[in-house]
Amino acid sequence: MRTERLAVWLAGLLVALVAITASANPLLDDAQRWERALPGIELLDPAPQAPPGLSYEDATGASVQLSASRGRLRLLNLWATWCAPCREEMPSLDRLAGELGGPEFEVLPIASGPNAMDDLERFYEMTDLQALPILRSPDSQIAATLGAVALPSTFLIGPQGRVLARLTGDAQWDAPAIVDLIRGQWPVKTSAWSSSITLGEIP
Repeated sequence: MRTERLAVWLAGLLVALVAITASANPLLDDAQRWERALPGIELLDPAPQAPPGLSYEDATGASVQLSASRGRLRLLNLWATWCAPCREEMPSLDRLAGELGGPEFEVLPIASGPNAMDDLERFYEMTDLQALPILRSPDSQIAATLGAVALPSTFLIGPQGRVLARLTGDAQWDAPAIVDLIRGQWPVKTSAWSSSITLGEIP
């Protein structure tokens, strides 16, 4: 009898874990604040897993898997050198990366489409970007896979690889309200990102 009850309890626990893992999005706890700070932001519920195999190029041309930065909250920004709103928001992204970048958080500005490396380097030098890496996706693979419909498009990806939010259009990324919201996601939100639950006593 105890074995049967244990099997039923474990089956129920598995169903609960699947449901929690599929829908956990810690940003929903502060949904109104996120929407005020970033008008037009879409908080995803459920928060889908980023498709495996997404990659981009670094400044040397080497391929980097998006999963290589797993374990951090990532702000993935798709932009292009020819996109005026993109160019305007890059300095604020640079300041955000300079203030919050580290083990818990990373800004990934990925130039999407045919952006020549010389043009990227020239723009970084002219704009005096210090904290942002030069990254690009010449084939626009990431934009197509994530469903970006325009540039700039920004995706907030959790440490476990779930796409928590997306925004189409530019923003002032180092605004105090945005900085506070991003900073507020660690370390207290770690349990939500990993979809952990407290297990009850086995009957």
